[in-house]
Amino acid sequence: MIRTSQSCSPQHPRPFRARIAALRRVALGALLLLALPLPALHGQGKAKAGEDLQWPPPPNEPRIKWVAEYRNEFDVGAKKRTSFMDRLTGKGQESLVLKRPLSVAVDEKGTIFVGDFGLGITAIDPVNHKMWRFADVSQRSLNAPAGVAVDSKFVYATDANANALAVFDKQGHFIQGLTVNDGLKRPVGVAVDEARDMVIVVNGGDHNILVFNRALKLVKKFGSRGDKVGQFNYPTFCCVIPGTGFAVCDTGNFRIQIFDYACKFIRAFGKPGDSSGTFARPKGIAVDSDSNLYVVDSTFCNFQIFRLDGQVLEHVGRGGPGKAQFQIPAGIAIGKDGGIYVADEMNARIQRFQYFPEKKKDAPAEPKPKG
Repeated sequence: MIRTSQSCSPQHPRPFRARIAALRRVALGALLLLALPLPALHGQGKAKAGEDLQWPPPPNEPRIKWVAEYRNEFDVGAKKRTSFMDRLTGKGQESLVLKRPLSVAVDEKGTIFVGDFGLGITAIDPVNHKMWRFADVSQRSLNAPAGVAVDSKFVYATDANANALAVFDKQGHFIQGLTVNDGLKRPVGVAVDEARDMVIVVNGGDHNILVFNRALKLVKKFGSRGDKVGQFNYPTFCCVIPGTGFAVCDTGNFRIQIFDYACKFIRAFGKPGDSSGTFARPKGIAVDSDSNLYVVDSTFCNFQIFRLDGQVLEHVGRGGPGKAQFQIPAGIAIGKDGGIYVADEMNARIQRFQYFPEKKKDAPAEPKPKG
């Protein structure tokens, strides 16, 4: 027998007209509250003038600054924000909105390519104020686009759930791909070196690395499960280090491994811990113009910056929804202009920072010959 609570069945209901009047007062009050200007959400928009979102903090010279975030078409200027009354009357515009961004890449023109769990590969072009889904162009959607990379012509994206790698042009047309039949097993990170004709795929399910040329012909395969040099334990992301080779985030071993272009081991650094320079769940990795490595840690909710020898230089971010705060960050990419882009998965956004390169010291003037 189901009992009805007294709160749901009052014994002495008010007269009908009185109830209608009360409902009208409540509705009017709600409308007045909604019409009031709302405070901006943490992390929304661009940095305000004078806002100290820089590292190291003032009065030091900044090496990194928070710049902006991208969540939807409004943030990139593809659509104009509508007023509250327009939204209330149904005149608001629909917008493409990121859901769970996992990976990110940026090309030389500043177009951002996002691997989103829910949207597939999504392009964001802040310069030309555009945002679009590759699935709407090619009718080919990636369910779990864990990794994404870009060169001058193509976008390379992995799908961990489908054991696949797909190559698109920058508009979103499918070009070619690889599947489980080509040796892929839960691929995660992908990086491309166009000059050396290399596509590096982190094959997470087999704990190894696959190196293809840009025509997707297998060139090299190395690695196995373990904690020795050249072995991996659920590796995730990777990046090319110009002039050196490439780095792999060996997530399950809490370390970064660096290899030359011939896939020969150079060095490794990192250990588990909860202090600066250690790792809890390292994921995305990228390199700046000064050959510093940036490693995202999804547990620490930050990214740490290292020299190639493993010396820690700085850490940026903490947990939360605000500017320069993260909730399970994953991928990271750095553009040629020093723009740093982080896939902030559970905050459903890409956060952008700016790196300021080291100032080159002028060489001392040579003494003038006497006489």
